[in-house]
Amino acid sequence: MKTKNTTIALPNNSKNAKQVMINFLFLGLTIVLLGSCKSSDDQWIGIEEIIKGLELEQAITENREEAKQTFTLDSESGGQVSGSEGTILYFPANSFVDQDGNPVAGNANIELIEIYDKAKMLLTKMPTNGKRPNGDVETLISGGEFYINATQNGEQLELANAFQIFAPTDEFDEEMRIFNGQDNDCAGDDLECDIVWEEDEQGGLEPMQREGPNGTGVMGYGGFLNNFGWTNIDRWYSDPRPKTVLYVDAPEGYDDTNCNIYVSYDGEPTALALLDIYNTDSELFSEHYGLIPIGLEVHIIFVSVQDGQYVYAIQAATIEEDHLEVIGTTSTATEAELVALINTLP
Repeated sequence: MKTKNTTIALPNNSKNAKQVMINFLFLGLTIVLLGSCKSSDDQWIGIEEIIKGLELEQAITENREEAKQTFTLDSESGGQVSGSEGTILYFPANSFVDQDGNPVAGNANIELIEIYDKAKMLLTKMPTNGKRPNGDVETLISGGEFYINATQNGEQLELANAFQIFAPTDEFDEEMRIFNGQDNDCAGDDLECDIVWEEDEQGGLEPMQREGPNGTGVMGYGGFLNNFGWTNIDRWYSDPRPKTVLYVDAPEGYDDTNCNIYVSYDGEPTALALLDIYNTDSELFSEHYGLIPIGLEVHIIFVSVQDGQYVYAIQAATIEEDHLEVIGTTSTATEAELVALINTLP
């Protein structure tokens, strides 16, 4: 495992240096395996699970499930539900129909996930990656991410009309728009899929004031939604400086199957980009189109889950041209400890 935290511009001989390290580690691994040929089957299964990154995948799904709040609403009279972090959903009367298009009577179960900070984005793998109409993937500034759904007796319901969402904010940003989560051809349900955000050109927002839990007025974003699933209130990140590609070299043994690497933008509490490109030849993570501003101050976050604990590294960096960030020493932490670390980032 590397033991230095290094920020460098991409050198011409980086692959050669990495190959030397790979050969050295392979020799060491061979010696260890030869010396432990009598290991039990359980030990071999454990190694396989670590390589596959099953714990990380399971942790993300579990964190999404644990973040889900459920409410009961009379489908015929409608009404509102209020999330623990201030999100309010208002459904008019007779908002739901069944899979055959028939109006729904009786109670409906409303599901809500609300995400307003980087730590929760990371734990649930819900970064602020947005897709332009031309396919370019860029960073968004979020005013809140939401999963919203309705069921009755375990059956999926559909919307008969739009419903209203209210998301609290300290300051209304006129550039914020509604984005919908797209699941990148995932075959599972929305709580199991990786999401990229696409702007809903029909989804406008306006300043709204609602009553908070202590009876005082709360300012926020108000808008109407026409679909269930993932929704985000966002604006595109904008920076006039020249752009470059960011590369990140993960610790040996880690790749896109068993770790995630994020870029936390300093000074932006809700900008967390996922490096979702992995090159199997160079063994480097990167973003899509060379759109990271040169001179931008960021924190690179490496995260995995091994043996029930988070394995992580958080490194400060100022982006240079053709930037290569080498993840050095990693540490372990509980979920609560990792959340506290991320919430203290600038």
